[in-house]
Amino acid sequence: MGRPPVDIDKQKLKALMRLKPTLADTAAFFECAERTIERFIREQFDVSFVDFREQNMVHTRLNLVRKAIDKAEKGDNTMLIFCLKNVCGWKDKQPDEVPQIVNQNVTGDALSDDQMKQLLKVARGDA
Repeated sequence: MGRPPVDIDKQKLKALMRLKPTLADTAAFFECAERTIERFIREQFDVSFVDFREQNMVHTRLNLVRKAIDKAEKGDNTMLIFCLKNVCGWKDKQPDEVPQIVNQNVTGDALSDDQMKQLLKVARGDA
């Protein structure tokens, strides 16, 4: 006879994925086997569980970004700094000028000791 079919609601599954659950938690939520979840997602959406979860996490990520920006705009200076660094790519220290030696395609033995020291400074962020 086999097991009775599991009723997996697509909308509930998508909503659950926004919380980034594990496969085990998802199976427990729908009271079925992990393999059932994987098979359902493959048949209905033609992607893996991980890919399906990541596709649906976009809503969560965008909501978090929206809330972070909102807090920053309302005067939360810590969040403002965080958003500037993570959303806008700002850094605490900007190198004044990257030495020209970085842009040259040379081998290590073609560099002078001073050039090598300068490259190490740039690599460490000290320049």
